Amino acid sequence: MALKHGVNTYKNPTNFAAVKEADVAIPFFVGCWPCHAGGGFKGEPQMVTNWDEAIELGGYSPDWLDEHNNPKWTLCEALYSHLKLFCMTPCIVYNIYNPATHKSAVAETTFTVSDHVVSLPYDTIDNSNLVVKSGDDTLVKETDYTVYYDYEYNRCCVELLDGSHYNDGTLKIAYDKSDLSSITTAVVEFAIEQIEKVFGKYNLICDLICVPGWSEKPSVAAVMAAKAPNINGLFKGKAVVDIPTDAANGAPTYNDVYTWKRRNGYTDENEIDCWPLVKVGDYRFHLSVMACGQMSKVDNGNGSCPYESPSNKGLTITGACNAAGQDIDLNLQQADVISVNAGVVTALNFQQWVLWGNYTGCFPASSDVSKMFICTNRMMDWICNTFVLTYWPYVDRPMTRPIIDAIINSFNSWLNGLTHESKLYGGEIKYIPEYNPLTKLIGGSIRLDTIMASPVPMQQINMYETYDVSIVEAALNG
Repeated sequence: MALKHGVNTYKNPTNFAAVKEADVAIPFFVGCWPCHAGGGFKGEPQMVTNWDEAIELGGYSPDWLDEHNNPKWTLCEALYSHLKLFCMTPCIVYNIYNPATHKSAVAETTFTVSDHVVSLPYDTIDNSNLVVKSGDDTLVKETDYTVYYDYEYNRCCVELLDGSHYNDGTLKIAYDKSDLSSITTAVVEFAIEQIEKVFGKYNLICDLICVPGWSEKPSVAAVMAAKAPNINGLFKGKAVVDIPTDAANGAPTYNDVYTWKRRNGYTDENEIDCWPLVKVGDYRFHLSVMACGQMSKVDNGNGSCPYESPSNKGLTITGACNAAGQDIDLNLQQADVISVNAGVVTALNFQQWVLWGNYTGCFPASSDVSKMFICTNRMMDWICNTFVLTYWPYVDRPMTRPIIDAIINSFNSWLNGLTHESKLYGGEIKYIPEYNPLTKLIGGSIRLDTIMASPVPMQQINMYETYDVSIVEAALNG
């Protein structure tokens, strides 16, 4: 150091870390969207922040299920719910559909031209196999015609351009169309694992995994539940799954829900089970996507903290139904058979439509308060995720008491702040010497123990009423 004559001042680093709160209620949606009508297949997680961006990236179609009620463009369903109905952002999507491989050919067919336009199905893929002929003449794209997608009318348009064929009355067209029949549960299960890429790409933690239309299959739900508490080997989240409502393989009525859940193993503490389907006008939604939107909305209203249950909060729906389209209108007792007896989240119309249910999949088999309630379980996940994010930069720093104390002091200060805001009943992190033997310390490993308790949902409010005859006497003989 060069010699300095006089009085010199220097700043030392503060032994106190600013806590970086983890992301919360950011869903990772897996499924298919008609990306041939948007930006094309990417093969990686994509962030979506608004509805216009969603259409630009992946197109949009209201055909969320096919004619056999199998999953089709389910990412459109998820994004419609999350971005338009709940106005929550951002979310991460992983699109499975690849128009280069998931396609089948449609033979040349004659179409009538209306106002210089032929309307083809929205599933039409605008690739080199789209061949347009007028009589024996093969037309040239962008010279004789252009192709565009009209999502408002769910169609692909072949529009004739001004020229020699502009007034043609018919066209012969052959094309490829999207074909999702080769997408299996194994493909979906692989896609779920791609949540591992999200943190590295976007520096975000997706703590809700949702695969509408596919999570009704036990093997898919099992993969979701296994991945949820072990994202990137560091972060914890929840799998939001659906119990099917079809008569052949599911639970078409409320009496069937608990038996189906138990028989098919939807009993994990890292699952939030949902039943049935819900409706907004003619649109039909899996309740799992609505539950994700509800948790995002409630958490966002609480300063991005998941301490409050999403139950008994209003849903922007007009009804509930099963896969056959039969209306399901539960009374309170029936809803409690599902939400309390079975530990499944449902929808209840009581003054307004609300999400109804506080329990994770492990209830009623487990009565551990840290596991069975959605809000207490998610709160513990969030605190763990926050600890990892905040103190990861401390890994490989010298193991000294000032550094250990900096971790303890800053985390306790944060826990105290949550307690002051009534988001915790209380919490404390400690360094306990007997849990830190020399053999561990000289190996570079320390253990810190945190105790905490977050608010449980007030599920019952009991009021006892007594008729007091002395009030009658005082009123009449006063």
